[in-house]
Amino acid sequence: MAADSLKILHVDTAPTWRGGQAQVLGLVDGLGARGHEQWLAAPDGPLASRVASLGVPTRRFAPAGDLDLGAAVGLADYARKIGPQVVHLHSARAHATGLLAAYACGAKSVVARRVDFEVGRGPLSALKYRLPVDCFVTVSRGIAEVLARGGIPGEKVTVIHSGIEVDALAARVDAARAEGRAKQLRASLGVPEAAPLVGAIAALAPHKDHRTLVEAAAIVLSKRPDARFVAAGEGPTEDAVHAQVHSRGLGDKFLLPGFVDDVPALLGALDLFVLSSYLEGLGTSVLDAQAAGVPVVATGVGGVPEMIQDCVNGRLVPPRDPATLATAILEALDDPAKARARAVKAQETVRAFDLARTIERTEALYRELLA
Repeated sequence: MAADSLKILHVDTAPTWRGGQAQVLGLVDGLGARGHEQWLAAPDGPLASRVASLGVPTRRFAPAGDLDLGAAVGLADYARKIGPQVVHLHSARAHATGLLAAYACGAKSVVARRVDFEVGRGPLSALKYRLPVDCFVTVSRGIAEVLARGGIPGEKVTVIHSGIEVDALAARVDAARAEGRAKQLRASLGVPEAAPLVGAIAALAPHKDHRTLVEAAAIVLSKRPDARFVAAGEGPTEDAVHAQVHSRGLGDKFLLPGFVDDVPALLGALDLFVLSSYLEGLGTSVLDAQAAGVPVVATGVGGVPEMIQDCVNGRLVPPRDPATLATAILEALDDPAKARARAVKAQETVRAFDLARTIERTEALYRELLA
């Protein structure tokens, strides 16, 4: 290792693969390329296996809850052995159970916050947010405002936007179109070749608010029966969304394929991307759509307005408002040239969210804390 390399322990407790885990992987990969020594503590799952494939030592860490003292002590013992300078806690449970590891080895503690839920008022949450932390990193200014309302001092908070590999993602989507994979995916979903396809790529979770999307789709389809909708993802609200689609009689016009492996092909197949969340930290799926040149309609919540300027590089609508969401979708479908012009503008603005910038700013934060 170079003399100026850093030693970093990353801690994440999510057993599944979502946007946060993609960010951890990208950060570990990018910091590794800069010569830093790293370790990961995480449950068995997609993140652990992908980080291990980079040659980064990975330790199983799967606390049963925020009060799992045994897991916290075990991680602290591990931290004392490896001696990291920074312990980066990437999830809410990692925040609760991983701080002891930073204290045990005298490392700087960094807590990532990727969601714009209000800071809990319960005693456990109040305690967690008042334990000594060197820095909270939020992925948007919207989340920084949430922490301020929760009583976290501003000097303890740094905003570092999540990032994507803009050029690489755009190239993968272009390849999916050129190779015919996007067209094949549409066909596999049963979407007619000429039908405009509106899509969402998000976990089927309450705050993603697929209920509003389904209601908006019903309005759109009453006016544009040629359109089709697809909501790719899986999660706790999956059964409820299926039931709602069935009860609204949307049949084969609102498709729920579950988890889709070939995201570039799906992006390449879309005519419009929609985000219907009522809470959203940032929403890297929006960045993916922008990099892919797909027009976007999204709710103006959390960090989304930091990516989208309404009527310039996309459309913003209020949350939990199916009628207004439907109107914006219809506007994009009825005037594809205007929607396309906004998408072209978004391909310029999305460069401010390139993953390289996220990595550079995170490394600079580590060095600032250690200085």
